[in-house]
Amino acid sequence: MRRLLSISALLFSHCCLAQEPVVTLRSKVTGEQQQPRVMYLVPWQQPGESSFDYQMRAGLAEELFTEVDRDEFRRDLEYQALLGDSSATAASAAGNANNE
Repeated sequence: MRRLLSISALLFSHCCLAQEPVVTLRSKVTGEQQQPRVMYLVPWQQPGESSFDYQMRAGLAEELFTEVDRDEFRRDLEYQALLGDSSATAASAAGNANNE
């Protein structure tokens, strides 16, 4: 009986030692109440040249946004389906319809 009590006491004491106390962290930042709550970011150097030299090709926008005749486009798609040309895309079909 004594052995049983000593073994149980050792086991329970080990469990009690494993528990750590809860640590609560708190912080409080104080300052002068007279100061405004605004932060000003001032660059330490003047910014360099901010322009860029990109110029869009003149015909690119016109090529991308041209009107497509619906009947002509469908006819072109039907021809491609008949020929079995799977590599042609709708964009190339639209380009071909506009060039005619």
